Amino acid sequence: MLTCPLSNVMHQQTTVMTPRKTASMHNCKLKLKKLPRHDMLVIMGDLNVKVGTDNLSYDRAMGKEGCGNMNENGERLAELCAAYNLVIGGTIFPHRDIHKLTQCSPNSGDRNQIDHLVINGTWGRSLLDVNVRREADVGSDHHLVMVYVKLKLRSTR
Repeated sequence: MLTCPLSNVMHQQTTVMTPRKTASMHNCKLKLKKLPRHDMLVIMGDLNVKVGTDNLSYDRAMGKEGCGNMNENGERLAELCAAYNLVIGGTIFPHRDIHKLTQCSPNSGDRNQIDHLVINGTWGRSLLDVNVRREADVGSDHHLVMVYVKLKLRSTR
């Protein structure tokens, strides 16, 4: 029997540092410390985080295939990933920008890569690809993020 425990460890980030955001980040760190290291951890969604392409300080937490420049939330996420052996999946695989940009602002036409998938480092090699599907009509200014994962599961007796 395969069990898949779920935990809500993060909420949508805002661009301004607030006491609520600080408390949420602290709560996230507490939950990450309690999770078993051998379990697969996946954090995904609209994190409102721009991680960019510069991974100089965070080479274990992210690749060089992001889009744009890192913002303050991106620094926080990269620091969290480096501290807890997590990997930002959308920065690993080379694609054209059109297949990496996850959000298109309806009024200004700005395009951003702010929807991310984060996986713990021990399962990082299980990621085969992360890309954006623009043809999926989801009724949002965000595009569908597709993740391909290869798992090798052992039977339990």
